[in-house]
Amino acid sequence: MTLAVHDDGVVLTDGDERRTYGWSEVAHVWRANDMDGEAADGSMITKWLHELLLEFTDGTVVNSLLADPPVVTPEAAFRTGRLSSSPPSVIAPVMQRVNAPVTELHLARAKAALAAGGQVEFGPLTATADGLHHDGRKIPWHTITSCRYAFVIFHEDEDELGAMLRMEYEVDGGANGFPFAWLRIPALDVPDLDVLVRLADENRT
Repeated sequence: MTLAVHDDGVVLTDGDERRTYGWSEVAHVWRANDMDGEAADGSMITKWLHELLLEFTDGTVVNSLLADPPVVTPEAAFRTGRLSSSPPSVIAPVMQRVNAPVTELHLARAKAALAAGGQVEFGPLTATADGLHHDGRKIPWHTITSCRYAFVIFHEDEDELGAMLRMEYEVDGGANGFPFAWLRIPALDVPDLDVLVRLADENRT
């Protein structure tokens, strides 16, 4: 199956079958990054991977995994972890051509739903007019200090690694006396992640 991206949607071709979907027919988007690499003669040969999963309103699901050209980095520099989480990419603009228009449509729908007293599901998170709900906890919009997508290559805590939705919010009596709590949710568990980030940004101030 091949996926072609156009200004107003995508075209799926599977053998002799050809299906066209407008952006309004994309029900959900999931996205994440990863890194593949190997050591060779004191260097690390790595390439950034871009995963994009689309679910259409007719139930069709397409998962694409594309890779940027490999990059050679001295192993000592690589081991410091001081690599950009968003390096120059030839694939990222293609992914954005899909994600950007779908996010705008879904954001408008989500805002209308919340304004009407409804709720919007983002995998393990539920958005309502007064905040987010996760695992029995309510997180009011105004308490959210940071909500973003990020990919972490190295960290002492392995639970921090990978593509995540990362959220920080204010709480009373947080762990170890910190007045904050944190959520780390794998990006591929959160459909329409960029819509959620935009909602948090617009509602927390």
